[in-house]
Amino acid sequence: MAKTLTKQDCINVIYGATVLGAGGGGSASGGMDLLNNYIKEHGEPELVMIPTSEMDPTAYAAVTAGMGSPVALKDKDFTPYGVNAYNALVDMAAGMGRKLSYALPVEMGGFNTFVPMLIAMMNKIPVIDADGAARAVPALDTLLLHVNGLDTSPLAMADQNNNRLTIELADPRDAGEAEVIGRNICVAFGMMAGLAGWMVTKEQIEAAIGNGTVTRAMKVGECMDKYKKEDTTQNFYDYLAANSELKAKGICRGKITKVETKTAGGFDYGTAIVAGEDGATYKVLFQNENLVIYKDDTVLMTVPDIISFYDIEAQIPLTNADTVEGQYVDIGIIEVDERWWKKGEDYINEIWKPYFANVEYTGKIVRYPD
Repeated sequence: MAKTLTKQDCINVIYGATVLGAGGGGSASGGMDLLNNYIKEHGEPELVMIPTSEMDPTAYAAVTAGMGSPVALKDKDFTPYGVNAYNALVDMAAGMGRKLSYALPVEMGGFNTFVPMLIAMMNKIPVIDADGAARAVPALDTLLLHVNGLDTSPLAMADQNNNRLTIELADPRDAGEAEVIGRNICVAFGMMAGLAGWMVTKEQIEAAIGNGTVTRAMKVGECMDKYKKEDTTQNFYDYLAANSELKAKGICRGKITKVETKTAGGFDYGTAIVAGEDGATYKVLFQNENLVIYKDDTVLMTVPDIISFYDIEAQIPLTNADTVEGQYVDIGIIEVDERWWKKGEDYINEIWKPYFANVEYTGKIVRYPD
């Protein structure tokens, strides 16, 4: 059933999507900046969100996101980047005889989940209660949209000045090539660009990608609000498990003792070390998103399941652009959407293998422990 989202609903989505973004997808502060800028210019938000069941089966939805370094995305108004990229894709769709009628989040994240919500409000169209990854991911070829067989191309990219570039691939499914082209354009745009693409129908969304995930993020945000008022003595992720339908577990509570980050080619790479109150040392490897978590020398879990940080003192979820030494945090894990396993674990391992290599992890996928 269609739902009109209020300001508080949007806030809950932003914070909940940051939890589900696994260290990526853009900071909650970035999403809140977009929301507050919209309110300043246009007043209280009224955003129509519809389930896939209510989509026109002949129309298309498309994703719009920020591409580039999460550090570069901080403290900038992304609104013109996103709107310009989406509108460039609308023009491309019309030239192909397609009706582009809906906005769709590319992934979970405080920033990237809210961008299409913002575009929906600016263009007065509905946003779809789904997203292209059911978490955040480091690259186009790690999206569920790609993993489960949907076309990447055509794509459109734009900057804040409405400099536009369109991308049409010889092989519409060659997300790796799109990633290479897009990253180079992103670097040319100063490490920040709007990206729109992945035009999909109702039938494709329901079969291939995470459905109901914006509502899921909103419920996580609601749960977080209750946690702040009721009980911050337990690990946030244990509270989330007990008070939501998510399969989640608290891994540790402790202090970040070291963060090493470098930015290259539009990505943030690094390692975060946490001294756990249980006496163990936890290490998280990331490429924009958290990819692997160790307890001492043992791998506890890897992507595509979700590794997430929560700042206990600031009472906010953290991305890897937010983490600094000295923060007192909860680390938790969350089971990812079941659509990640449609083609089998071996296939998914091959999808993530290049990104494991980027952070010098030589093992295979370790799934969420039952």
